[in-house]
Parts: sequence; C-alpha cells; structure tokens
Amino acid sequence: MSARALWKYALVATLLHLVLLALWPVVRGGYAPAFRASAELAVNVVDPLPGPIAVHFEPGAGGTLAVDLVRMDTIVRLRHRDLQGTDATFGASSFFHAYLPTTVLLALFGAATAQPWRARKWPLVWALLLLHLFIVFRCVLAVFYTHSKSTIDGQPVLELGPTGRRILHLVWHFGWDEMLAEYLVPLLIFGLCMFGPRSSTGAET
Repeated sequence: MSARALWKYALVATLLHLVLLALWPVVRGGYAPAFRASAELAVNVVDPLPGPIAVHFEPGAGGTLAVDLVRMDTIVRLRHRDLQGTDATFGASSFFHAYLPTTVLLALFGAATAQPWRARKWPLVWALLLLHLFIVFRCVLAVFYTHSKSTIDGQPVLELGPTGRRILHLVWHFGWDEMLAEYLVPLLIFGLCMFGPRSSTGAET
C-alpha cells in the first residue's frame, strides 16, 4: 500500500472519529446511564474488594473529584455495609473512560482499512468485546486503587508495601488516567483483530 493511500485512510479515520465525538451531546443522555449501570454490574460481579463493601456508580460532577478529569459525570462510591463512616469516592467520565476509546475503535474499522465490510464484521465484534473488557478492567482497577488508599480507624485497609503501591499506581495511571490509553488500546485491539493471525483477514490471505 502506498504512502498516499495510508495518509488517505488516516485522514478519513480521523474525520470519522471527530464526527463521532461531535455526536456525544446527542448520545450522552442514553450512554452515560448505560455506562454507570453496566460498570456497576461488572465491578460487583468481578468483586475485587475483600469484605462487605458495595460499589455504586452514581450521576454527579464537579468539586475536587473533577480536577484533571475530562467531562466528569459519575461519582463512584465505595460504601462499607457494616461500618459507619465516610464513603471513599472518586470521579469517572462515561465520555473519557468509555465513549472516547469506542469512537477510536469504530473510526479505525470504519475508515482505516480497505477490506470489504464482510471481512470486517467478525473482527469488529471481537474488537468491541475486547475493548469493553478493557473498560471493565479499568473500572475494576480504579475501584481497587481507591480501596487501597482508604483507611479504617487510621489504618490502611491494604498492606501493599512501597513496591506494590508504586506498581499499582503506575498501572492505575496508565489504565485509568492516561490519555494515551484512549488511543493506544483501541489501536492495538484493531491491529490484533483485523490483521492478527486469527482474524478473518489473515485466514483469507
């Protein structure tokens, strides 16, 4: 494939990505509640926290939780069912943590390849599945990270040690807080599903 063709696909994919981003005000009313409901269900099914701690994804924005967070619209609460005290909370964004990487993936499948749609169908299904597993992982990671920063009677609820805390912070920073992940992860999933050894494209060549 020529360099000119590659630039053409990249430009069209970028334009499609921008169009999908521009549609956010239209889809937000349905997407944000769906994100909160599915994220809460997934986190409580995975249940990464020891003890009787309930996790709730609730509508909310602003305050210190919104600092450095793009379009915060969700407050995540970690509430102990037995003990009284202040809930551990952190902010989330259905736009940043779910919709943005989804638009990147859809734009790549929609415009960044010359393969016919028939060849893209199943790779797209698998790619969306993998991407949403990543979204579940990042929500679970953020909940676990917040739990690790919590205390009961002044004592940390988890004893990770300096190395464990550092590793957890780095993984959390990339998986939850880093803008690069919003583009890198969908790009890697696109390449794996569209051009990987088990893709339909690879099977036909």
